[in-house]
Amino acid sequence: MENHADIQNQIFNKISDQLPSHISLVDEISEVLGISADSAYRRIRGEKPLSVYEVQKLCEKYQFSVDDLASTSINNVTFRANLLEEDNFSFSNYLSTILNNLQAFCNYEDAEIMFFVNELNLLQIIQVPEVFAFKLFFWQKSNLYFPGFRDSIFTFDVIDDGIMELISEIIQYYVKIKTIELTTEETLISLLKQILFYSEAGLFRTRNDAIKICEKLYELVDHLKLQAELGFKFPFGKKPAGKEGNFMFYNNDIILIDQIILVKAGDTEATFITNNGINLLQTFNKQFFRYNYEWGKNMIQKSTLISGSAEKERKKYFIQLNEKIRKVITQIS
Repeated sequence: MENHADIQNQIFNKISDQLPSHISLVDEISEVLGISADSAYRRIRGEKPLSVYEVQKLCEKYQFSVDDLASTSINNVTFRANLLEEDNFSFSNYLSTILNNLQAFCNYEDAEIMFFVNELNLLQIIQVPEVFAFKLFFWQKSNLYFPGFRDSIFTFDVIDDGIMELISEIIQYYVKIKTIELTTEETLISLLKQILFYSEAGLFRTRNDAIKICEKLYELVDHLKLQAELGFKFPFGKKPAGKEGNFMFYNNDIILIDQIILVKAGDTEATFITNNGINLLQTFNKQFFRYNYEWGKNMIQKSTLISGSAEKERKKYFIQLNEKIRKVITQIS
């Protein structure tokens, strides 16, 4: 069991990770706790222990749990959940949380994110406005049942300028971080079924809107293919440029049940699990991370690398994706 000084040190390290470089940790702690700079210094150096009230205040402010820092058991895992709500926690809040996390992770040169997902990676989807607009509408109307969407039909203007600005910032950080992304040949099945269902249910203004989303899916798949060929990520619609080797893309023949994202950045080890298809549950429990990390490495060993020089397997994979899109366009037409 780690002693109190170790846990207190971890608390301040986690807070420091979240702060922009121009903000002093001492000034931040002083302001949040309402104490002098000297008192803040003594707590940061471990000369004075934090009170229970002070720990609670820091945990609430910076959204982490002391249980994750102190627990050595995989059977006792505390998750933080920012659940999407129509009035209290919007998609703008959701995207802001993702942006804050990526900014913190980018402070470390060794930052690495591993995606084990059944669908297209959300950070790829949001780069194509038409595709993301549909997913955004679907989540709010059919996944989360927001009352304001009960009688609505899909329109492309569901995304406002504020969301587009957040997306632009998110992608700037996402393309810089090394990612290992494992998916399956079923990656488009869910999305294509949703588009087809909405078309048959009359939830598009015209059939052409549904076809337009599918055509944009072609572009997204082509973008994903080019990134896999080059071995690095770059923003959709931009000239290819990036750090070689920061994108490793795997195909797995086994359908993944869980949707798990693992982040390793410096001493930070975070696990994200999706709930209701979109809500993110997050924990910093190190034992839980390492359990899933070992599972992830095992999954990768059983997968086929389709980025870099694996041209034959890559072509086969992306031909199958495009064929799935073509079939749905034919059904809609």
